[in-house]
Amino acid sequence: MSFPFIEHVVWLHSSGAVWAARPRWRGARVWRAEQAGEPLSACAALLEQAPRGRLRFLDRATVLLGFPHVHYLMLAWQTGLYSHADWQNFAEATFHQQAGIDAERWQVQVANSVFGQPRLAVATPKDLLQDLRELFKLHRLPLLTCTPLLTAVAQQYWRRLPDDCVLAVPESEGLSCLYRQQGIPHQVCVLPTHPGSALSDNLFTADVLAQQQAPVTLIVANRRTEDWLGPLHPWLEELPA
Repeated sequence: MSFPFIEHVVWLHSSGAVWAARPRWRGARVWRAEQAGEPLSACAALLEQAPRGRLRFLDRATVLLGFPHVHYLMLAWQTGLYSHADWQNFAEATFHQQAGIDAERWQVQVANSVFGQPRLAVATPKDLLQDLRELFKLHRLPLLTCTPLLTAVAQQYWRRLPDDCVLAVPESEGLSCLYRQQGIPHQVCVLPTHPGSALSDNLFTADVLAQQQAPVTLIVANRRTEDWLGPLHPWLEELPA
């Protein structure tokens, strides 16, 4: 690819990484590659292969952090919390209580929400985020964001979802589910899965754990399945053989 600048999307999952790159205009061809292994090492290997623009400093990259690199938590509305700092402290304390997550080692973020509604919180390991920043800086590829996969998928498809549904993101060793009721996020569930296990069984387990039963299930994955809504990212969809 001989173009001035190129955009990159990287999906970091449990057993490797998937990389897609495309010049920054509509209709351009997508370069796509996969690498198995330790996720950060796989990302480094793909970074060596990925096409770069002639003006490298204008290239941009986005990393999508899949399972198990992110923890999710739905915080019920708390009448005594008023500021974002209050919610931040509450999220950190809840993560520590429920998952043993230490705020000194994990970056905790809380999504904004309307008054009286639950709030989604995410936790990502600070050492992984720092390693990714250093890796991309070493290769002079500006890293725009490291975004939790479920959050990115929800933002991408939110306006297409029915008011009551579960948005499910299956990966090779995990399943992430975001439950929506009356048009708002209501519950979240992430569980490890066995490779080759039936998606229907894993969805049933998630419903039991989350104590939810949505009338509609919509699947977001790179490979088309029943109840398929779309790919994790438009550039990452697996093409039919």
